[in-house]
Amino acid sequence: MIKWYLHTQLDLEKEGISMSQYMRVLWAMFYKFLGAGLVFVTAVMTANYVGPAGRGFLSSMTANLAMYSPVVGSFSEYIPYGINKRKQQPSEVFTTVLYYCFVFVLILFAAALLATPFFWHDLINLVPSKAMTWWIAGMIGPFALFHVCVTRLILGLNELEWLNRLNTLQSLLAIPLFFLALTLPDEQNEKVVWAMFAWLASYVVTASISAVVAVKKGKVSLVPKPVQDLRTEIFKYGNQLAGSRLLTQLNYRVDYFFVLYMISVEAAGIYSVAVTVADMLLFVSMSLLQVVVTRVSALEEKDSSLLTARTFRHTVVILLFSLIFFYLVMPSVIILAFKEDFATALTPFYILLPGVAMLGLAQVLTNFFTNQLGQPKVLIRLEMISIFTNIILSFLFFGVFHMGAEGMALAKTSGFAIIFLIAIIYFCRATGYPFWKMFVLQEDEIQQYKNLFGKVTGKLRGK
Repeated sequence: MIKWYLHTQLDLEKEGISMSQYMRVLWAMFYKFLGAGLVFVTAVMTANYVGPAGRGFLSSMTANLAMYSPVVGSFSEYIPYGINKRKQQPSEVFTTVLYYCFVFVLILFAAALLATPFFWHDLINLVPSKAMTWWIAGMIGPFALFHVCVTRLILGLNELEWLNRLNTLQSLLAIPLFFLALTLPDEQNEKVVWAMFAWLASYVVTASISAVVAVKKGKVSLVPKPVQDLRTEIFKYGNQLAGSRLLTQLNYRVDYFFVLYMISVEAAGIYSVAVTVADMLLFVSMSLLQVVVTRVSALEEKDSSLLTARTFRHTVVILLFSLIFFYLVMPSVIILAFKEDFATALTPFYILLPGVAMLGLAQVLTNFFTNQLGQPKVLIRLEMISIFTNIILSFLFFGVFHMGAEGMALAKTSGFAIIFLIAIIYFCRATGYPFWKMFVLQEDEIQQYKNLFGKVTGKLRGK
């Protein structure tokens, strides 16, 4: 088991990130790209079996769940913060968070159950609809949310290997279930509905396995039971973060919803391919951030800011090389995997890539605002500015310049650029860290890359 013990007395600006931590980053990247690969395989399967329209319906499920989950899942973000920054008992934090999540998700789940009779006709006749994708998301909610709570617990305990396994679990389970649903001898529309239920089943199984991990590895109770001393603090934290998380997802998905509701389901299915492939770039920054997130919370503010700046620089380097790779290789992959029906996804893909890269860099900094400074309101302000830009430009590009899905992609990238610029300016002002230094590798970091390159080439040569 890979473990990372905290050494808070280190001079981070001199010592930097050790080689063993680089290996953790590489392992995290492996699991992140494994997860991205599984999502990619699922996208290819759905696109080839049910076409652009079917892909549009299935993508709508994930978009809807993403909109609903952060509202109640924001409370789960307190778990690593409470364990590492506030030094609270993991079992008490987990059961209190689970209590609030259970209360909120029960309301949404009950609403989905009450709405079931309205879908009887479509369910019996296996006819997909946009409204049905919202219903499925509501049914999945409790299972998805519980899984998220367990992953936050494992992250708070710094069990990164188990975290990587849990993060890829649902995608891994979804592939055989999707395959069974999509290969049934039915019409395309019928296969889409069966695939929706396959997606639901994957979350049910994932939540069941997560429950075992929480008990065995996390040593916690699964009974939602609030601890009196923690209730007020967690409720306040969750409520503050909920608005930010909702705005984050709305900002991230508004372009897709515009394409879905203002153009067509088929156009949304094609656009979703561009989004899915471009999002794979985000896994690069997430892998590095995952390794340092608990440390950012636990260190003193000055040391935490130095670590954040260092992480930012490494993320810039990794994303730069990843961007080059994506621009050179992924267009051919899209054509080969998704066929000519999805060829028009290439232009939005080109436009989305730099925006996703800037979002990944911004997340390194916003993690510091939330988990070190405890200021989720900063995220709310950032997202409000970004989403306002996104919506205004979407209407401008679509309504005035008639740019279609390409206009939505350009508006999204512009919104992410706003988040990136404001986040880095705020970070430098809040910490006093020089702006120029954020983008210039330090001498010890350059040496670390040389050492890492030497190790890798030595392994390849068999030395």
